Amino acid sequence: MGPGIWTPDCRKTYNLLDTVSRHTIQVYPRSWTAVMLTFDNAGMWNVRSNMWERYYLGEQMYVSVTSPALSLRDEYNMPENGLRCGKVVGLPLPPSYLTA
Repeated sequence: MGPGIWTPDCRKTYNLLDTVSRHTIQVYPRSWTAVMLTFDNAGMWNVRSNMWERYYLGEQMYVSVTSPALSLRDEYNMPENGLRCGKVVGLPLPPSYLTA
């Protein structure tokens, strides 16, 4: 984490050798915090702010981790009308488990 606005040069300050495992991360006013996530099982994961005002305004994201077995036991596909952002906008969705 650091003060000000995040830039690609901030990656040089990341601690990748002995990271701390946490469930809650602080983001201080006018600062940034980098988060490394590991998803240990298939399913739909929700990453969100715990502040109700921000949660209510939609400051959250869902990450879908598909099962290599394509099993409905693990999780259904992302809905066709789900909003996507960043680099995944415009990319095709994974094939449906029901038609695979």
